[in-house]
Amino acid sequence: MSAEKSPHFYLQNLDPGRIKFARELHGLTKKELAEKIGKTPSAVTQYEAGKSGLSLETFTALAHALSVPFSFFSKCNHPLPTASFSECHFRANRRVPQMERLRAFSFAVQVFSIFSYLADRGVHFPETAFPTFDGSQVQEREIEKYAVEVRSAANLGLGPIPNMAGLLESLGVRIILLPAREAKLDGFATWFEGTPCVMIDSNSAASRMQFDYAHELAHLIFDEESTPEDPLVERRANRFASAFLMPATSFRADCPQFYRQSHFVSVKKYWHVSIAAALYRARELGILSEKSYKSAQISRSRAGTRMQEEEEFPPSMPSLLDQAMRLVCHDVRLDEMALDLGMSQHGLRDILELQNVSPDVLDVMTPPTKKARIIDFSVYRDTD
Repeated sequence: MSAEKSPHFYLQNLDPGRIKFARELHGLTKKELAEKIGKTPSAVTQYEAGKSGLSLETFTALAHALSVPFSFFSKCNHPLPTASFSECHFRANRRVPQMERLRAFSFAVQVFSIFSYLADRGVHFPETAFPTFDGSQVQEREIEKYAVEVRSAANLGLGPIPNMAGLLESLGVRIILLPAREAKLDGFATWFEGTPCVMIDSNSAASRMQFDYAHELAHLIFDEESTPEDPLVERRANRFASAFLMPATSFRADCPQFYRQSHFVSVKKYWHVSIAAALYRARELGILSEKSYKSAQISRSRAGTRMQEEEEFPPSMPSLLDQAMRLVCHDVRLDEMALDLGMSQHGLRDILELQNVSPDVLDVMTPPTKKARIIDFSVYRDTD
């Protein structure tokens, strides 16, 4: 059984790399952290590199400034996965600060460590089951062919995909839901220790989320060696997502040849895509003329539905981590799991709930605190 140790123990078993990890997890620059603990940025650099010892006072200040338990910094924790921020393909507004991207990346690393922790305790997750290709050899005009090939490998046929999250998880992809932030970061994709991972904004509209899942899948399929944020790579991912969600042959037969709101609402509900994506695909396939497409955009702008789409369907949410937690919930206590991962119990529960793990499962892992027995001393009083 894991047991909480003293701050001195964790200081003696310090992993300096976890100072940097905690800082990036909380979106702080070295200067900002230095101000919080009353030190200089160069001192923070020394601490993170393990080139300067920490006093217990400074160690305590770090834990408080970064809102983590002392155990977070211990080299005895379950190891964090090796991952490269520079290899992540971000689907984000270019104005999203680098620190916000680092913060999202660090959060994803922390969540992936939960998957890794469960795997080490005997939980078997789906193996990777989709083809990958050398993106440098893939021509844009061939995207339609690749989309159909990937569908065929997954035994999908050419119809709608109502549950992209379920599909990705069945193909061995780990989906990590990102906390809603003010900055516009829709998601990103990368491989953590050979495992494909897709990170998605938990606050996205359902139809947008569907497209983001397919977009990030494209990065996993084509872009393991590609330069992140290359405009051509991003355009290819968009084209793949469109072709994968709406195969040309079947979508062409189903899509209206002119824009009417009610018709495209029906398309949205049937194909589980946004109206914006359906209109773009219709123009791409020549179903709608350029004039009709522009007219539809003007009509939607006037109705106020271009940015806030109508008739959203229920979001496609991951369930793999919830299933895994159900397997261990009667054998692992949440406080022990949190300690092994270097997290607080409250922090771990918040993360798991964000990842769509049922509160009922977490309640099973959180046994009620035993109350001290109350002795009524009045029965012993001398009543004479």
